Amino acid sequence: MLPHRKKNKFDAETSGSKMFSKVIKYSSLFLAIYLWLQAYSPIVYKFSNLFPDDYRNGDLYHLSYLPQFKEKLKTCPPNNKSGGNSKVNLFVIGDSFTEAQRVDKNDIIAANYTNIHWRKQADIQLDTSLRNVLILETVERKFKDHFSQEVNQFRLEKTGAKKSWKRILKENIVQTKAFIFPEKDGIEQRFESSLFSYDLFLKFREIKATLNQRLFDRVEKKVVLSKDKNSIFYFEESLHTDSHSAFYPFSEFEKTMLVRRVNAAQKKYLQAGFNEVYLSIIPNKVSILAPNLGTYNHLIERIQADTSLKVPVIDTFSEFRKNPSKYYLKSDSHWTCEGRDIWLNKVNNILARP
Repeated sequence: MLPHRKKNKFDAETSGSKMFSKVIKYSSLFLAIYLWLQAYSPIVYKFSNLFPDDYRNGDLYHLSYLPQFKEKLKTCPPNNKSGGNSKVNLFVIGDSFTEAQRVDKNDIIAANYTNIHWRKQADIQLDTSLRNVLILETVERKFKDHFSQEVNQFRLEKTGAKKSWKRILKENIVQTKAFIFPEKDGIEQRFESSLFSYDLFLKFREIKATLNQRLFDRVEKKVVLSKDKNSIFYFEESLHTDSHSAFYPFSEFEKTMLVRRVNAAQKKYLQAGFNEVYLSIIPNKVSILAPNLGTYNHLIERIQADTSLKVPVIDTFSEFRKNPSKYYLKSDSHWTCEGRDIWLNKVNNILARP
């Protein structure tokens, strides 16, 4: 029988080295799997809450990385200071201006507040004992897109009706499919954000963006600067060659067709049980701050002034034009708290009516 050999210092160091190597290997593997998973799945990315918010300094700064437009976004205080109106329900079909992080039930004087994005659909039931109000809210640059087809975001069901198992199964399949096969662009953006959205990396991007602007008068293609270089805008709303732009030709024929679509949406939802339907077109930032960038097409004014439009409007355009610099964020394409409150005050005045 061979004698038992005592472990010497070298053996201990070798064992420790192997253990450390395994820890590094498996930690790296776990980190790689996690980074892939959270980039692949928007649900995991959203709830992990481990990475800096890409848009914490504004969406236009995020696109351009120009430091002069860097501004920390703030949460606006609740607008509703007068309590609720228990006799009214508010429904909104809207875009990013009325997303949950900008407008929520604490801002609205209604018994219930339901918001859905133009990209989605929802089955709803109306409480006919209450006053049901619907607002069709859209930013100016997306108005033509939203009303180029039938508005069908809210699908009305009879009160008390239960979803069939087929519909429930279909909805689950749609949700599962969206989870398993998310959009490719979103995957790349989430992965890049996880690795390079920290302040240290932003500094390098700012230096590069600043040099490009000062030496070559060149900025990121997705943004446009005002003539005095003091304001920044999203390219879709600013380039006259883009059909969403405030400077793209807007014909009388196109206006007539879109007004008919808006009227058709109102008729549809009034027949479905809504008591009132309103239209709200939020101006592009460029339309208020730099209408001189090109030949402004006056889309909002022309739609709202059209005598064949049957839908009452919630007009923010004329209010914003009175004090252009006050109502839009420096680093972002969205409104300031003051601009948001202009809209909310008009909405709450409508809801407060007996």
